[in-house]
Amino acid sequence: MKKSVMYSETRTWFFELDMAEGADLDEVMSVLKGTDGFYRYVDDGTSEEIECEWSEVPEDWRGKGDPDYTEEFREVAEKELDGKERHMVLSALVKKG
Repeated sequence: MKKSVMYSETRTWFFELDMAEGADLDEVMSVLKGTDGFYRYVDDGTSEEIECEWSEVPEDWRGKGDPDYTEEFREVAEKELDGKERHMVLSALVKKG
């Protein structure tokens, strides 16, 4: 199930994630937010000083050029997470192909 996501820190990003039915966006984003790889895609790196938030938004809020980060975030999980967190993120984000 495609979800349109808005992530805000000092600026705002819109992107898409292909998530498994019943997967929890808050849980996935909370775990990914703690990785170095997350910063390559949607973070200003000011997380210590600035509060961030994310939410699912209507698809029509996204622009045509907004990326799908499903595969990128799966790679981050495979490289940087282990145990239950790794399993949860990989189960939540649908593998393409």
